Amino acid sequence: MSVYLNKLVSGLVRSTSSQHIPAFHLKAEGENWRVFDGDRALALFYPVFLDIWAFSPFEPDEIANPKPPGKVVDLHTIHNTFLNFGMQEWPKHWNPDDLRWEWERESGDELIANVTLTAQEGETCHWQLRVSYDPDRGSYRYQVTVDARKIDPEGFEGFNLMTAGALADRPEKRRWTHSVWENADGQLRRIVHSNALFTCTDFAGVRNEKGPWRWRNLPYPQAWMAYAAHPSFNPAFLIHKTTVPLLGATCSALFDEHIVWNRAGQDNLGEDGYFHFHMELEFVNLPANLANELLDQAIDPVKPKKWRHETIALPFHMGVENSFEKQVDPWLPEECPMIEVPLGEDGPIAWSDETAHSGKHSLRLRQAESGRMQILPEGAVCRVQSHTRYRLSAWVKTENVVELAKIELAGYAYTYNNISHEASSAKLRGSQDWTRLEVELDSGEQAYLMPYLVLVGPGAAWFDDVLFEEVATSRITL
Repeated sequence: MSVYLNKLVSGLVRSTSSQHIPAFHLKAEGENWRVFDGDRALALFYPVFLDIWAFSPFEPDEIANPKPPGKVVDLHTIHNTFLNFGMQEWPKHWNPDDLRWEWERESGDELIANVTLTAQEGETCHWQLRVSYDPDRGSYRYQVTVDARKIDPEGFEGFNLMTAGALADRPEKRRWTHSVWENADGQLRRIVHSNALFTCTDFAGVRNEKGPWRWRNLPYPQAWMAYAAHPSFNPAFLIHKTTVPLLGATCSALFDEHIVWNRAGQDNLGEDGYFHFHMELEFVNLPANLANELLDQAIDPVKPKKWRHETIALPFHMGVENSFEKQVDPWLPEECPMIEVPLGEDGPIAWSDETAHSGKHSLRLRQAESGRMQILPEGAVCRVQSHTRYRLSAWVKTENVVELAKIELAGYAYTYNNISHEASSAKLRGSQDWTRLEVELDSGEQAYLMPYLVLVGPGAAWFDDVLFEEVATSRITL
């Protein structure tokens, strides 16, 4: 049972009630619905996620991105809050394209939507979404009830919270540095938002790979998780009831928070022969003083006596020259993408002190056989403006390169594999002293560009003083 949940709920109540008569209604936008209270837009409901930016009729909108979402919709292009149906941890045979929306109440003092998925083996999952107004809190309530029937007891992600501003392209634009929650033992814990921590230690990875360090058991049958601390916006999940114990997990890339059912037991097996999962939660904005209090009382996770997986983290900043001279302390906040390099210099990829264009270090790729090797920033992403031209430049040195060494830029949609277009620099072969290479690419409709440092075939290549910068805004053709 949660020790703190009642305190959080009490902290949402105003000293005096705030009378307001909501006039909720919807406006269809293609496959999406914009939610209104009178003339004021509160949220945008998509088939697989919710973008929410209004939390009270008496307070201003919480807009992380003032521009409306474009053709590429993701954490960086939404207005504010990205609540989704947790597809990352679904059973593999569940297809998000099978989600079906139906509005039960489309106007009045409450909105109700039903989202249903039926899987091929007769399994079902049903999300009921409610939008209402609470005069005691003086705020809107965004409530979700999730019910699932599965043929196996393995848990899955019932819901996921991503927030625009958790990861920004510049430190001054960041909204939070920590997630904070209550452990199953009632203790307050927090974890720093650091790409180095999540990419280069056991805090990364899923349960069955690099280790469970980013996972934690939550109280049962109630729990909560929040971001902290911002002057006016501290998003939190309040889980009022769950029939199956929950795991929380911080994403290894974008600091979003997964709410995952752990494993059903015999008591969760219904008369229909399916395992039944049930959860009642709501999404709220905690007052800043309460969020700060929780963060101050929480403690960092205990560092393991021995890491099973630990590598070097080198920061990769946009707009400045990266000379790779200093590795990042993984326990400090860091918003930029990371170059992950193995410990030592004997492997094919190394943080080398053999040679450098400037300073004492460079990045080295080396192999004895054919094939492509590459280094790219991971953990976070290189956020760019759409319809803007960018340049990647680097100083490159080669030794006995049989095929080629080069640098590349690629446009992609949210995940690394969804490449839309790319460009390459000139190629170096043989043994060449430090040579400056560059490549330019227009971002087009994409929100991300990925820089690659590449070696193809046998030989060795060193990369140093890498600069990824904006060149000019391109002409948009409508």
